[in-house]
Amino acid sequence: MKSLRKWWRQYRYRFVPWLALNLRNRSVRAVDGSTDDKLIPDNDVLVSLETLFKALFDVHPQSQYLREHMKKPVPDVSLKEHQAAPVDMIHKRSLCLMRQISGFCIERKPSKIPGCGTGVIVTKGTVPKHAIVAMYPGLIYYPYDPVLLQSVGNPFIFRCVDGLFIDGNDKGLSKFLYRSCAGRDRLGPFDLCDKTWLTVYPKNPLAVGQYVNNHNKDFPANVCYQECNLPTEFALHLRQYVPNVFYRTPDMLQCVRMVALVSLREIAQGEELFSSYFTMIH
Repeated sequence: MKSLRKWWRQYRYRFVPWLALNLRNRSVRAVDGSTDDKLIPDNDVLVSLETLFKALFDVHPQSQYLREHMKKPVPDVSLKEHQAAPVDMIHKRSLCLMRQISGFCIERKPSKIPGCGTGVIVTKGTVPKHAIVAMYPGLIYYPYDPVLLQSVGNPFIFRCVDGLFIDGNDKGLSKFLYRSCAGRDRLGPFDLCDKTWLTVYPKNPLAVGQYVNNHNKDFPANVCYQECNLPTEFALHLRQYVPNVFYRTPDMLQCVRMVALVSLREIAQGEELFSSYFTMIH
């Protein structure tokens, strides 16, 4: 019974009848259009991500090999022999870089809300206001894609303003499907998305946004979601840090949907990140 109550506290925000009966509990933001519901310009989001991704690329084990081939025809070889560094060490390097570049780092830790399981904590430094704090990883579905089986009992389904869905579950069928689609979209030695967010040691330290818990009266929201499209001209060798990929085989010129979590205020070391799951945009 205890585990059932814990599951319900998280799943109810995806259960339509419950949503209909609790409309008054919604947090409402009034905007002129979906593109106006942004705290910072999309270009600032992309510049922030590109800066971190470039730094990650320079220190990761496969980087020297990729740099040698970036101006040559893409060879059809594996990078396994260039990825011998332990994954925990790579993750630690990533966290250090995040601290140096952004002034803070975040990690998955037990939530400060009893019964909420895992949360995301600022473990070092201070998050400034209107900064990119995390990314929401997962498999991207169009409204007409088959997502029913993956959504059953899945509290990690994120619905975008335009109807796209992002499945941020890192277990079970969702994990299997993401790995399959990630392998499908590989281009020679270049990974076009990040699979490591499915593990406890993501090489992109931002890719933990699916574990940000919902706010309550004791812990108000300190981050919000901001949707952004990754442009087609984004550097090929940096796409390995993007924790999103389409379920359906995409057009190579298609923009990839990303969801960033932006800080609403300054967030101190030791604080947990909280968002609003239950938001209606007018």
